Amino acid sequence: MNEIYLKLSAGHTLSISEAEILMRSLCEQQFNDYQVAFILGLFKSRIMDLNELTGFRNALMQLCVPVKLHKPTIDVCGTGGDNKNTFNISTLSAFVLAASGVPVAKHGNFASTSISGSSDILKYFGYTFKTNEQELNNDLEKHELCFIHAPNFHPAMKNLVPVRKGLKTNTLFNLMGPLVNPAQTEYKYVGVFNRSVARLYNFFLQTSQTKYCLVNSLDGYDEISLTSDVLIATHNSQQVVSKNEMPFNPIDAVEINAGNSIEDASKIFLAVLKNEATEAQKNVVLINSAYAMQCYTNKNLDECVSLCTESIESKSAFQLFNRIMSN
Repeated sequence: MNEIYLKLSAGHTLSISEAEILMRSLCEQQFNDYQVAFILGLFKSRIMDLNELTGFRNALMQLCVPVKLHKPTIDVCGTGGDNKNTFNISTLSAFVLAASGVPVAKHGNFASTSISGSSDILKYFGYTFKTNEQELNNDLEKHELCFIHAPNFHPAMKNLVPVRKGLKTNTLFNLMGPLVNPAQTEYKYVGVFNRSVARLYNFFLQTSQTKYCLVNSLDGYDEISLTSDVLIATHNSQQVVSKNEMPFNPIDAVEINAGNSIEDASKIFLAVLKNEATEAQKNVVLINSAYAMQCYTNKNLDECVSLCTESIESKSAFQLFNRIMSN
């Protein structure tokens, strides 16, 4: 272990097996807080390579509580860490998709750098996080949606929370989040915050059996923001789509800001579900939902936009939200 730490601190990259050992050691508290902060800071200063990403992911999946779901699902998840303070777009997309009949297994956590992570907003509304596979399958059967609260299924990462919160910035664990859903969903809609991470993710996902849609708005959002052109990569294509070629008009960044508190974020969240949000807020949820639906169903994008729009305008997504919150 000391050899791996020294190798890393000397500026070398790690093999898959070395990365696995390092991640296990981090989770098992074999480093003090200063060393943990150094390791996380190091990966903040440089992008990890494919072997390191693979090793870290292998270790976290070995340490997690596995979840077997009874039907194929999609995860709608971003890395976070883009420092853009958007409202909960991917969480809203999960409700839009499920209300449209697309089964979703949403992996999420409390925010580390923003106002409101997916777990924060659901907890604010009174949601009770599920703790086992059976409860998740029950939710999936009833609602086409289950929410996998990461701390309940990644107990080994609990020891790292204080250091991560103390750093007040995104870390390598933000990069791991979308890749370590314990349900290992067959489909993934993933947002990342820069081109380097997009390239790394694309290499990794191409080696898996997962059907995916990977997005990065070129101005730094880990979703399709409608504020800039966007890189879109799937299991069989890659392209940069101009913001002017999207089904919706371009918007300004301020229009999708979450505000200054969880209360501000919650008002936007409900407004979108009630079809009372601004055009920009509604459209940014719709475009991400539509691309995720296309990933799962292989329908054309216009049809997916129409179905997702119906999910909001008919209030079916809001009705689903109410059923889940009262469950």
